[in-house]
Amino acid sequence: MKILSEMINSIEIILNHVHEGIVIADKDGKILYVNEANERITGLENKKILGKYVREVAPDSSIPDVINTGREKLGVKTRVNDRYVISNIVPIKNKGCGEVIGAISVFLDITELENLNAKLIKAEEKINRLSLQLSSFIGNEEPIIGKNAKMQKAFSLALKAANINSNVLIIGESGTGKEVIAKFIHDKGVRKHKPFIAVNCGAIPENLLESELFGYEAGAFTGASSKGKPGLFEQAEGGTLFLDEIGDMPYPLQVKLLRVLQEKEIIRVGGTQKIRLDVRVIAATNKDLEMMVKEKKFREDLYYRLNVIKIDVPPLKERKEDLPLYISYFLNRLARRLDRAKPKIASAAMKMLLNYDYPGNIRELENILEKSMIIDDDDLITVEDLPEYLIKESPYQYYDSAKDRWPKLFEVERNLIEESLKVFKNKSKAAQVLGIPRSTLYRKIKEYGINC
Repeated sequence: MKILSEMINSIEIILNHVHEGIVIADKDGKILYVNEANERITGLENKKILGKYVREVAPDSSIPDVINTGREKLGVKTRVNDRYVISNIVPIKNKGCGEVIGAISVFLDITELENLNAKLIKAEEKINRLSLQLSSFIGNEEPIIGKNAKMQKAFSLALKAANINSNVLIIGESGTGKEVIAKFIHDKGVRKHKPFIAVNCGAIPENLLESELFGYEAGAFTGASSKGKPGLFEQAEGGTLFLDEIGDMPYPLQVKLLRVLQEKEIIRVGGTQKIRLDVRVIAATNKDLEMMVKEKKFREDLYYRLNVIKIDVPPLKERKEDLPLYISYFLNRLARRLDRAKPKIASAAMKMLLNYDYPGNIRELENILEKSMIIDDDDLITVEDLPEYLIKESPYQYYDSAKDRWPKLFEVERNLIEESLKVFKNKSKAAQVLGIPRSTLYRKIKEYGINC
């Protein structure tokens, strides 16, 4: 009893920072310790159950069985009060003689998870219906709008832009779907039966971009075709030219683009004849053009010529309420492309997907789901099927049932060390409460790449 009490006292401050519920009982099955999470998960007041026997509090508890047999039990489902928990129960042994002196149970509430799963099933049914109507960010189908207010505003502006001929400037991070919105504007307008030509201004070398946009006459430069070549403006005649990454357009070329927008005509490289055009221009960028104007890196007159209708596309991290819709759509689309059944997503994996910030936005989300589907072999995407970098961001907090994912031992150890270092800034004290030499703590910090 004394050994067990000393152990609890040395790590109590750490245990109270753990999200999971923890119960420690002595060899007689009497409850010696419960952490703060226990009260939140079970609804039982900690002060009222301390000192009671486990079976008085939870008649179905497996803690006494673990104490009697000395063998751990993992993934045990138990009713506590009016809730169900899933537990990992491990015997505590005296290091000196190996005698079982108690047991520790680490558990999570699965009542909320089961309710969440039921809600997710209903949500998925609704999402599937919406997906049939709305569809993707890629291809010729209608783009997904969702419930996010910023995206609804963006598409409201896009619909208005479709019915007029003014220039449009679309602002947003890479991968947010700027080209899709441009295509949406084109497809909803009177030019929908004419060409939609897209060009990435940052992907074409500066010395070639002018001839690509405006075309060239025969013999205009070394290597030029003997017949000359129409540029992208001419190819887009009657339709829409989408200038992506307009912020990367070289400054000298911006002058020529401005003249085209003003005069509605071009002159091919090496030519003298003016060619009249009827082309709508939609531009997009992930850069701060206003700041570039102040820094003299982007022409102010061109900025205002392009910025007649400005559409801001929010990053995916600002529209997370629509993530389940996007995830469901991409799983449907990938399932068709990979010729396999649409997989389900385990709740722990779903929580990880919903909590990630997606710096690569929609493009990254689809990439993650495609990788996960390729790795998955049982039509259930679990945490292990997700890319490793997602797991590394939070390896400890996303498991919630034995069927889903329990953390590996090294993950628990790393997480416990990190929590200890948050509580105890002095590494010697942290090593003391963890029961390891200071040299071992320093080695573990280096091994796990812990920042402290």
